Amino acid sequence: MRTHRVWCIWHRDRQQVRRSLQARTVAVSMLVVLLTAALLSLFSMYVIRGSVLKQATDDSRSDFSSQIVRVQKHLNASNLTGTDQYQQLVSNLASELQSNGSSNLVGVYLMERDAADSAERGFVPVSTEPEYSNLVSSSMRNRMRADTSGLIYYQPVRIPRTSGGTPGAVLGSVISSNNMGSLEVFALYSYQSQQQALSQIQINMLMVCVALSVLIGMIIFLVMRSVITPVRRVALATEIMASGTFDARVAVDRADEIGVLQKSFNEMAESLENQIEELEKAGDMQRSFVSDVSHELRTPVTTMRMASDMLSMHKDEYDATTKRTVELLDGQIRRFQEMLADLLEISRFDAGYAALDLVEADIREPIEQSVEAISAIAQTKHVPLDVHMPNVEVLVRIDTRRISRVVRNLLANAIDFAEGKPVEVRLAANQRMVVISVRDYGVGMTSEQCSRMFDRFWRADPSRARTTGGTGLGMSIVLADTKLHHGDVAVRSRLGEGTWLLVTLPRNPDDVDCGMNNAPIRFATDGDDMRVVGGFGVADNGFVDYLTNKPMVEGL
Repeated sequence: MRTHRVWCIWHRDRQQVRRSLQARTVAVSMLVVLLTAALLSLFSMYVIRGSVLKQATDDSRSDFSSQIVRVQKHLNASNLTGTDQYQQLVSNLASELQSNGSSNLVGVYLMERDAADSAERGFVPVSTEPEYSNLVSSSMRNRMRADTSGLIYYQPVRIPRTSGGTPGAVLGSVISSNNMGSLEVFALYSYQSQQQALSQIQINMLMVCVALSVLIGMIIFLVMRSVITPVRRVALATEIMASGTFDARVAVDRADEIGVLQKSFNEMAESLENQIEELEKAGDMQRSFVSDVSHELRTPVTTMRMASDMLSMHKDEYDATTKRTVELLDGQIRRFQEMLADLLEISRFDAGYAALDLVEADIREPIEQSVEAISAIAQTKHVPLDVHMPNVEVLVRIDTRRISRVVRNLLANAIDFAEGKPVEVRLAANQRMVVISVRDYGVGMTSEQCSRMFDRFWRADPSRARTTGGTGLGMSIVLADTKLHHGDVAVRSRLGEGTWLLVTLPRNPDDVDCGMNNAPIRFATDGDDMRVVGGFGVADNGFVDYLTNKPMVEGL
């Protein structure tokens, strides 16, 4: 549990450092300063340690040399007549060496140079600290036996007083007696005080390194804060502008580069606001123009339609050429009237006047009416319409006129690009949502074309000859009508495989919690993958195939 909390804290701090330039700069600066100080401290400690140990070694050598000189004088001045007197003198010399030595002298060890002679005379080696007598190594004694010049020998050792031991040194030399032979004199010196001093220096350096890194971090934090804070204000103002509030400004409170940024942002925001206002005015003028022209055209178009109807009523009385002319005139006037209706509907959407006339109805009825209305065009283009509806009514609160228009526009678009292949119309429903599916197997579209499918006045192939061609507003009206019902339109298409559209509608438009993930059928993934999750038909607690009344699994 504790490890998990530590990991969570570490992950949170790491994310904070990654997201914040200020935190990242402070962290990197503190790390660099800490590493630099640590390297300098290590180098300094190496130099100081060498200097301290050299000084301690020199002091030990000096002390030992003076002691050897003193002992040699005592030995030369003594008049020894027997081994007992010699043993007593050696013991006294060891005590004198221990008492007169420096404060870091741990023990003194006196041994006969020739062990055989020592055994014959019954000489017993003398030591003031027998516990560490084993620190006098045999290799050091062998080097001293081979030397006849009276040099002082030095060997660093580690005294096992604490865990890890205490650094020290064994110094040795040889003194000689007039008639009793030679003595090997060893002195054990401890460098514990020097070690403690070095440890204290290390602790002090560590504290200085940490304090220095914290101090540098605080300085950089304050400096970065003075830079980041105004930049953050500019970023916040940019986000406010991106949300649609174009009057956002920042205070110009500096004269440096940050002040230039603040001033430039305000100038940019003001220029952008002015341009957007101009664009909105131009858009309002354009929408007003389209709306006014559409309304003004309704009267002459209605008059032309009445005249065309009268001519159509008597077309059988005319000759073949005149009859064909009347038929063409009637078709074009109808097409013009439909285009005018689309323009009027778009102008209502733009003006915000579009509203739903909701009634509870069987959604199968407007779908079937739309299929019936478009079937003549499908027959003309030799496109089969495969319609599969559930065998039970599907009651939904909808605007039947708008849903009919949605299906009619989808079918007209599918028939135009079906290239003689079937167009399928299906319906899926569950307790909360319904999905109208229109799929063709014609030319298909690229992903870029799919993304522009609902743009106004856009056509996938402008060069195509279309008997049902209009203003290019049909799919825009489909999306707008669907959005009015709080629904959505999803499209998938592949070149050579056709296009598939799913119109998802809530059974009650007032159900604000009805997300698209609750749809009875939906595309499985993003992109151009045409796989779906769910199935068609009516489902109460799951997906049910309307043909078999059996639950369906993922896929189609």
